Amino acid sequence: NPFLTHPYQNVRDRLGSVMSNIYALDIQFPSGTGGALSPNISDLVSEVLPKLELMKVDPDPEIYNFHKNSKSVTEISQKSFEDICSKLDPELAMQVREQGLEHLKSIISQFPGGRIPSPGFVPPPQSLRVPSAETLQKIPPELQKMFGPGMLRMASPEMLNMMRPNLVPGGKKPTPRPGMSPPELLLPPQLLSAIHEVSLNTPQSGLLAEKWEERQSGVRLLQTVCKLVSGVLLRNWYTVKPELFKVLEMLALNESSELEPDLARDCNVALACLSTCIVPLKVLSTALTAVEHVSQSSSWKAKNAMLEFLQVHVFTNMAAFHSQTEEAARVVNIVTRLIKDDRIEVREKAGKVLGGMLHCSFISEEVASKLLDQFKLEVSRKIKKKPKLNEDASLFQENKSKAILMRHSGVLGLSAFVLSCPYDIPPHLPDILMLLADHLHDPQPIPATVKNVFQEFKRTHQDNWAEHKQKLTEDQLATLTDLLVSPSYYA
Repeated sequence: NPFLTHPYQNVRDRLGSVMSNIYALDIQFPSGTGGALSPNISDLVSEVLPKLELMKVDPDPEIYNFHKNSKSVTEISQKSFEDICSKLDPELAMQVREQGLEHLKSIISQFPGGRIPSPGFVPPPQSLRVPSAETLQKIPPELQKMFGPGMLRMASPEMLNMMRPNLVPGGKKPTPRPGMSPPELLLPPQLLSAIHEVSLNTPQSGLLAEKWEERQSGVRLLQTVCKLVSGVLLRNWYTVKPELFKVLEMLALNESSELEPDLARDCNVALACLSTCIVPLKVLSTALTAVEHVSQSSSWKAKNAMLEFLQVHVFTNMAAFHSQTEEAARVVNIVTRLIKDDRIEVREKAGKVLGGMLHCSFISEEVASKLLDQFKLEVSRKIKKKPKLNEDASLFQENKSKAILMRHSGVLGLSAFVLSCPYDIPPHLPDILMLLADHLHDPQPIPATVKNVFQEFKRTHQDNWAEHKQKLTEDQLATLTDLLVSPSYYA
């Protein structure tokens, strides 16, 4: 268990591979499981799920900003300066006070990116030695001016050696060693440690550090689980276990994480493996229940991920859904609900998924006819342009936004019927095209959707347009020509 959240990724990857080989033998025999000592993936999932609860919440960008800037000091107040001096030996503290706060800030500003390195070994007071005058004379004048005689007298001999030019024969300076950061060597270790203790170890930073470590523990655990899920589904000797769908929500919420790109990649791989597996009939209901739960999430990215998952999942298990009409109806309900989502990205994705289902005849003609009537009704609803007398302005705007959303969902539904017929023009398609053309000047984002649909229609039908246009009336053909053909510059 401790290695499930190991900080080294190669250790977690190897552990996920080993666990995949172990749990690939979780075979269900007709008489039951293989016994108490047989590997059971359901026990593992039950154990790690409580630890993954925090991965169901979007990460707080503040803790990532804290970690990014954890070694930088933006400002040192006078009080912090006094606290720093109080933690130094009396002689060194006196020298630092003589130089003053502004001088210390000027030194810190020399660090690359303003980031202070971790403090190294701090020698005990009795080991501090004052360098000789001969050694101090070898320090370049510019550094003597920057740090002053007080600080230079308190510097260690090793530090002074790094500050000297160390000329080689011929009078040229040697090439700096890779990775050397001279500013790191210009502060006494004790002073560097005191700056860290005072400036970075505040109560707030301590709380953020605790949250960061807790989040990273969850990230590492989920990465290991992703490796396990993908490995088990690729190597197993059995069909997918229903317990694996319990991690679907965590995978969907983190598959597009910009703060954790490695985790996003692992979640994408696990979702791809889970969506392309053949699901037994007795597990189909469990899988759809998990999808329904995630589709009601507050995260629009998780909803988008579920639509992607559902599209592949349905096509992979087409035969199973055709034999289970109730489960197929649940899929249609999920898609038609998300086509009315508040987020435009979710609505557009749901429209594309619906078009694919119509194209492959996943939806029966009877259900498709009902959906078509429903979308026509939503499109025909009026949108008020002006508020009534004494009507609250905010209430009017809210109702108008809802009406636009409802009409846009209807346009997306009709667009799905158009996109489901890329190679022919069935009898019901011309009327849908004319209905969409009537909404070309509606409030945004409706016109953009209508234009995209007609552009796609032109692209998929232009090769056999001579044959396709025979199925249109003269008025319909004239309307389509006006929409699809750009006006001539010389007309």
